[in-house]
Amino acid sequence: MRPPIKDFTALIFGLTALFSHLLHPATITAKESNPPPNIVFFLVDDLGWTDINGWESPNGQRYDNPGGEHDSRYYYTPNIAKLRNEGMRFTNAYASCPFCGPSRASILTGKYPARIGFTNNNTHDQNQGRGPFPVEEMIFTEPTEPELVRNLDPAKETTIARALQSGKSDETPYLSCSIGKWHVYSQGSDKLGPEYHGFDYNIGGSYRGQPVGGNRPGWNFYRGDGWSSEYFPNLESPLANYAPDWPSDNSRSFKEFDYLTDALTHRALEFIELADKREKPFFLYLSHYGVHSPMQAKRYDTNGDGLIDPSEPEVHAGLFAQRWGSDERHEINPPESSTEFHTRYTYASMVKSIDESLGQIMDRLDSIGLTDNTVIFFYSDNGGVERNGFTSNNPLRSEKTHGYEGGTRVPLIVRGPGIEANGVSATPVTGVDFFPTILELAGISATKAERVSGNGVSRNEIDGVSLVSLFDGDASDFIRENDPSTEADDGAIFWHVPHYKHSAPYSAIIKDGMKFMRFWEDGDNLKNRPEPEDGYFMSEKELYDLSSNIGESGARNLYATNRSVAAELETVLIHWLKSVDAAMPTAIRRSNRQGTDHQWYSSWLLKQNPIPSENDSFQEAINDAKSGDTITVFPSQIGESVESPPGLNPVSIETAY
Repeated sequence: MRPPIKDFTALIFGLTALFSHLLHPATITAKESNPPPNIVFFLVDDLGWTDINGWESPNGQRYDNPGGEHDSRYYYTPNIAKLRNEGMRFTNAYASCPFCGPSRASILTGKYPARIGFTNNNTHDQNQGRGPFPVEEMIFTEPTEPELVRNLDPAKETTIARALQSGKSDETPYLSCSIGKWHVYSQGSDKLGPEYHGFDYNIGGSYRGQPVGGNRPGWNFYRGDGWSSEYFPNLESPLANYAPDWPSDNSRSFKEFDYLTDALTHRALEFIELADKREKPFFLYLSHYGVHSPMQAKRYDTNGDGLIDPSEPEVHAGLFAQRWGSDERHEINPPESSTEFHTRYTYASMVKSIDESLGQIMDRLDSIGLTDNTVIFFYSDNGGVERNGFTSNNPLRSEKTHGYEGGTRVPLIVRGPGIEANGVSATPVTGVDFFPTILELAGISATKAERVSGNGVSRNEIDGVSLVSLFDGDASDFIRENDPSTEADDGAIFWHVPHYKHSAPYSAIIKDGMKFMRFWEDGDNLKNRPEPEDGYFMSEKELYDLSSNIGESGARNLYATNRSVAAELETVLIHWLKSVDAAMPTAIRRSNRQGTDHQWYSSWLLKQNPIPSENDSFQEAINDAKSGDTITVFPSQIGESVESPPGLNPVSIETAY
């Protein structure tokens, strides 16, 4: 018998007993005796799944929870290990997009990037090129990328902070602060930053996705040259906009916080103090720019100049990288330029700075007595970057921007009241799940949040599922139901990247441990060249059993031998793409009557009645067609069709997908 559908509005702490059976019992008890919990969302940029160490600290202290099979044995992250020991780690956590902007938009709204059309970074241009594909190796003109939604518009979308403004009728609304990277609107756009999305404070968030690069001292790369206020508004002088209530002391030299991660952490600690003094529950969205490039170590972790010239030897590794011990668990001397081990000291320093930031946040919560009523989410927006040797995602395939596990699988730890200590959940979860999770923790229904925001946040428009029922270690009550009208997609999570980002455009689905990928480019093209980052070849359709092939070895692509499973997953994937009105890359292909020869034409955006012209690729295909040929249109939307012009009966016109 199919389990009952959980109405999102029934997931409210403190509702009548009529709905209490739908809620987690431990959660109900906590909410009856405690005020709404504080929420700290600690978001790291580009931290890979294997970039965390959970084994032991330099003094030999061991944690009961070693953290998983694929922990780093090089980086030093004792505070993250402590958080993991005190909370629950999710071994199958994913980003909803393998790069920054869309992943962040999904976290903030609870919607897949494809649903809101935010499928590429806001700072990027259309048709950036062929990614890793040299022009001379192209067999046909690439598909045209769909138009971008470049801004997360507060008039159309509701973020977590806006939803939390509703509060409970008998309690104070949340005080919210966004600190650090925002990156969900375009340069030149107005009134789209965090303060327009319900956040009471915005410290350091703009359209920018990373600090300025180059050989800048690592301790000074957020200041100077007239760009610091544009990149990081309010970071140096929050009193300018938030006086008189921001607790910063202007007489104190901010130059002592001479590293960006430390500067953001300092402001986060000030915000926690502010919320505590005002006796308000708070939502802190601490979105670090680290460990994103440019690679810049802390000053005291280097030889003193802080520069990142790769030709110079990096020093003082013992200060931050695990290079002690003699057993097989530690990479004492990894092979030089290895792609299978973590070896970069500068990156290790950046990872350590993130760990130190988390430690300061936890210490401050402890010192003012807020730990017992604060939920901390530790998460990365996408997988690690292997290009230029930043890190290694081994044993996962590929890296950031790619749809393989190295680009999408990320660390996730949650600690807080009612959450099992030293807990482990293998349930697949993704970025869209945080919005409903945080609302449930706060005791706020989607219906009430919708009344406050004026935007649609009804259950049917939220793609995520609350994770609260997983927090006691029992997954039996957790149901991921993407479409109530069918059981075919229950438990499935999805990706859609219709752009060239070091990979061909693709869509993907994971369900029951099986992963199906559909690249929106011709198979003859894909099979002729490897993916530069890892040497594998992409195929038009790929199927992997992640339980036995987490590295997604191309030699173990099961598509040819498991066509029935692949067909089932592809059907679910296409149904989902249609349901969210996903924008697709577009193209035209003509096949001869025997089906043995393909001719691709310049990319073309679908028109129901194409106007003949020498620049119209559809008309060009028609002009070149012979009796019995087939012209296939890859349209801009799933389910669109194109009509055959009069007089073309001998030629078949069909629509892909």
